[in-house]
Amino acid sequence: MKKSSLASILFVVFIDLIGFGMIIPILPLYGKRFGASEWEIGFLLGSYSFVQFLASPVLGWFSDRYGRKPVLLCSLVGTALGYLLMARADSLAMLFAARILAGITGASVGTAAAYIADITPPEVRSKRLGLIGAAFGVGFVLGPAIGGILSHFWIAAPFWFAATLSAMNAVLMWFVLVEPERHADRQQRSLNLRETFHQAGSWRLGVLVVTYFIAIAGFGMVTVIFPQVCDRRYSLNQSQISYIFVMTGLIGAFIQGGGIGRLSKRFGDANLAAAGCALMAASMVVMPFAGTVPLFLLFAAGLAIGNSLSQPTLNALASKGASASLQGRVLGVLQSAGSLGRVFGPVIAGLLLQEDHLRPIQQYGNTPFVVGGILIAVAFACALTLRKERMNGRSDANRADDLTTMKR
Repeated sequence: MKKSSLASILFVVFIDLIGFGMIIPILPLYGKRFGASEWEIGFLLGSYSFVQFLASPVLGWFSDRYGRKPVLLCSLVGTALGYLLMARADSLAMLFAARILAGITGASVGTAAAYIADITPPEVRSKRLGLIGAAFGVGFVLGPAIGGILSHFWIAAPFWFAATLSAMNAVLMWFVLVEPERHADRQQRSLNLRETFHQAGSWRLGVLVVTYFIAIAGFGMVTVIFPQVCDRRYSLNQSQISYIFVMTGLIGAFIQGGGIGRLSKRFGDANLAAAGCALMAASMVVMPFAGTVPLFLLFAAGLAIGNSLSQPTLNALASKGASASLQGRVLGVLQSAGSLGRVFGPVIAGLLLQEDHLRPIQQYGNTPFVVGGILIAVAFACALTLRKERMNGRSDANRADDLTTMKR
């Protein structure tokens, strides 16, 4: 049953991310139809992640209290409504409202991760949680490609298709997804962030949240400026630039879809998280020296590898440090930090890139690269502190759950 449940939840996440990936390349041009300026488009893109930052812990609490399946079902229905409103938008305000609705209901990755944690033993949790990252990678390969094809026929077509996809995904989930075993104390918990940190280990969870936030923000700084840098420095067209994202998506799918489990068993989650942050920081700092496209692709591959090593292992560390009844809230808090990082990273990158605008073409993008590398070096330092803690694959919270189960 657990294998079929795992396949079901991963398929649901995969279909959801294809719909999400379809919208990203289209939305800026779609916003310009309503007279949106550059900064308004930036806020339009950032609004999604900002409301996810607010909604992720709340959805995590709801999933702990009422179950994973109801929250995921409501998320898919809300996402479908958000895409439908985008397709029918007749003003910029309506487009913002639709985007915010999609962001609130789309803050379900933490719930999906909690579902996987519910049905997965701690010793293989890194591998299973890495599969969500693999779904992200493949979704971001197929999604933009499908959206680009549909937009040639009608610019609103990707929104209609994404809405249909989300609605069909909700129907599929209703029939195939089985609610994991509920814990007796799940309904007795209140929505209290301080209690969540206390139960999961305040210092340790705090370090994980800070590390995850910085790593996501730094990674977002670079990826959001890739198109501008590739266009101005290397004269690449849109199709060529899309190949870079396809490459990074495939790297993420390969590592997080299969390799991360074996690497975690051999080296440990904390070591992989630190190594991933170190590789990202090094790749970003040396990007200013990429004078040719092949060298730039090499550094971009290093960045993708580092990100693929750090994200699932940080999620696994957070999951292993929480009791079964706190999985939704803890992973929701972590995803909330990641959403906030996806707001701050692009905003900072845009401001820094504006400063590079008057510099020679060869130096365009250097400032965001270096600053992003320094930021992720801080995340690396934070990750190193996690290596000092002797976890032995399980935490006190996990053992407490086992004792409770034995008493039953």
